[in-house]
Amino acid sequence: MTIATYRPIGRAYEGAMSTPERRRVVNANNSQDAAAERAYPALREWGRYLDENHPTAVGLLHEWVKGTVGSGITTIPQPVLPSGEIDEALGVQLMDRFAKWGERCDVTGELSWGRAQRLICRAWPRDGEHFIQHVMGRRYPVPVGDTPYKLELLESDMCPADFHDADRGIRYGIQMSEWRRPQRYYFYLHHPGDIGAAQAPMAQAWETKPVDAGIITHLKHTLRWPATRGVSLLAPLISTLYDIKDLEESERMKNRALASWTAAIERDISTPGHADPIDETGRRYIGLEGGTIIDTLRRGEKIVGVGPEYPVSGMEEYIADQHRRVASGGTVRYSALTKRYDGSYSSMRQELVDGEGYQRIREDDFVCDVARPVYRRFVTADVLAGHTRLRPGQSLEMAWQAEYRGVVTPWVQPLQEVQADIAAIEGGLMSLEQAQIKRGASPQLMRETKAREAAAGGPAQLRLIEDEENNSA
Repeated sequence: MTIATYRPIGRAYEGAMSTPERRRVVNANNSQDAAAERAYPALREWGRYLDENHPTAVGLLHEWVKGTVGSGITTIPQPVLPSGEIDEALGVQLMDRFAKWGERCDVTGELSWGRAQRLICRAWPRDGEHFIQHVMGRRYPVPVGDTPYKLELLESDMCPADFHDADRGIRYGIQMSEWRRPQRYYFYLHHPGDIGAAQAPMAQAWETKPVDAGIITHLKHTLRWPATRGVSLLAPLISTLYDIKDLEESERMKNRALASWTAAIERDISTPGHADPIDETGRRYIGLEGGTIIDTLRRGEKIVGVGPEYPVSGMEEYIADQHRRVASGGTVRYSALTKRYDGSYSSMRQELVDGEGYQRIREDDFVCDVARPVYRRFVTADVLAGHTRLRPGQSLEMAWQAEYRGVVTPWVQPLQEVQADIAAIEGGLMSLEQAQIKRGASPQLMRETKAREAAAGGPAQLRLIEDEENNSA
């Protein structure tokens, strides 16, 4: 085969060639850690800046949190007996205990479980990662009867990204095994950006402590693997978001200029005129106020406004296109991000279906990394403390079983969706409990409510009884 035979093959990959119009990509073969080594702090700072100053970025993070955890991932205990049946009595007890623990679940005593989930879920895309330390046992003083288990939420700043020690296998503040499995996390004793941190002695300000990886949850946003630390979801959106912000600021400046309207006299020099009215400085002067009638113009003269043209043609379409890019990169729905709800039923439903796919992916990641480990640690701590007793032959793994209910999708036509669920149940494609969980209900609470309804003579009679009890109370 001659050299000429190879030339068509080489020309088939012109995209890999550098041209004056298209530069060749460089340094794209680095690992994820090498690519983001110097970018971690900058991307985190940009994410927080946009979250504090850019309405579109704020709306994006709002939608991310609302679509991932909403008011909080609901945990429905489903403990099983050694025979394989559901232990409903233990499930109700664990649900009550978990709800009580969730009223104040963190070490500060200020956060509920739902609010802690929303804060974690917001830091996850904005900072790229978030840490949770699980404080179990008597290390934290808890009232008698409470579960000895609390959460300590740690921002990504608390784990130094510039701490490396090749001899001990420490990379970005995390000590790992030869298989890159985390063994210890190194955290600052105090937040490096807290009040007074700059005035503290150097040794005290940057002092760290090792924490065993078994009691740390590291939730991180990654697009490549392996990755030691997470990268902000906003990283590829920073330029677009800043362009939108810059354009909006320019538009506000233009509106301020238009508010201070300036006029000029346009003259046809070929037309003779009469003497101009002048002020004491010798300049021509025409006073303008509401209801002014100007009759002192020369022949061929007219007053025209001086200022930028308004509105700018195509600006609204351009902004909408940038919002679509942001919504696509941020995995949220465009209509939810911009609050523009238009289109046909088919288009709106298709957007809901498309957005639900991303929503389920984020929900699955959050449940696997946060909600499920937290619930299992809670059950373990409650059993070891003696507040919950297992039956003979019932293991902790059996008591851990639970269903995790995320955000319920609000469909465009609820009646049609209910009919579809009924058809799926009748066709054996879905169980009744699965349908109840999908629609945001607890099967155990549903059974209890139906039993009360049946005992009261029906739903309507039950509502009358409850109204009478409330009125008497």
